[in-house]
Amino acid sequence: MKWYEIKALAANGQPATDGKPAVRYEISIHGDIGFWGVTASDFIAEFNAIPDSAQILLSVHSDGGEVLESLAIYHVMARARDRITARVEGLAASAASAVVMAAGRIEMPANAYLMIHSPFSVAVGDYSELRAASDVMKKMNDSYAAIYAERSGKDIAEIEAIMAAETWLNGTEAVAAGFADAVLEALPAQASLSAQARAKFQKAPKALTTEPSPVPDPTPTPAPAPTADPMAADEVAMACVDAGFPMLAAPLIRAAADPTAVKQRLDEAREIQALSASAGRPDDAELLVLAGVSVETARAKLTAARAANAPAISAHAPSDAPPESEDVKATSKKLDFRNIYSRRQAVNNKPA
Repeated sequence: MKWYEIKALAANGQPATDGKPAVRYEISIHGDIGFWGVTASDFIAEFNAIPDSAQILLSVHSDGGEVLESLAIYHVMARARDRITARVEGLAASAASAVVMAAGRIEMPANAYLMIHSPFSVAVGDYSELRAASDVMKKMNDSYAAIYAERSGKDIAEIEAIMAAETWLNGTEAVAAGFADAVLEALPAQASLSAQARAKFQKAPKALTTEPSPVPDPTPTPAPAPTADPMAADEVAMACVDAGFPMLAAPLIRAAADPTAVKQRLDEAREIQALSASAGRPDDAELLVLAGVSVETARAKLTAARAANAPAISAHAPSDAPPESEDVKATSKKLDFRNIYSRRQAVNNKPA
């Protein structure tokens, strides 16, 4: 997973090829800065390869990310400020708002948002370690305050008050406050915060925390497809064991899952397992898979847990299977589905 993309474009706006030299570049930051094993160093190496003569459009839609990574990106991009136009596509919050400040010109749709707050962290230790961590966070706060003050022309004391209040500004407000230069036409679709961001930020506008109402579908609802027959219990067990998720066999068997449902659940489990490994939290995969959370929910929880350096993750979501009693849980742990399958096959193949 990569939270940024840099594209070279020819004069006609198409991707530059061998026969079409690049005249401008588009940088998209549409994820959590510094996460998933992709660092500021990766970004900076690609950014430094952009020719000095090229104009750059920076497109941002991000909840934020790691403080030091964002500061490194800001300082490198600020050296090319005169060539960069930034556009907040929906949200530039926290660390992402600091990165945007590197551009010479900042544009925001009227219903996009810029969020400025004091950086935060999680620290554990004795009083001397906590004091040292606090000193480091104060320096980071000072760095952010200097960036916002330079852009807006406000004094440091006012900026620190804005940061402490976790201030959300739409496009019009950001221009009025000096943090942006131009208001663009409102976006046709309303921006909304991810589940992770809703948990992290305290004062997000209601417009960002309310799920947009679904647009009615004028087409008639098709008749429901016939329900498929449940997959045989031994086949479910073997499929789960072969996929590396034997713990899913019992709930899928009890739910009378059909082959399509079994395949979908196992595919989701594999994706959650890959996300857990990518996030550096492979031990969380089994908990999230058993909890029956969606892939997107698992992604959000892993991101939040990594950001907070949490020692353990809490799924906080019910399984899609019926609740297990203690007796069922104990029995399911003892079941060896490979032996069950072998015994059944032996009986079926026994000569009459």
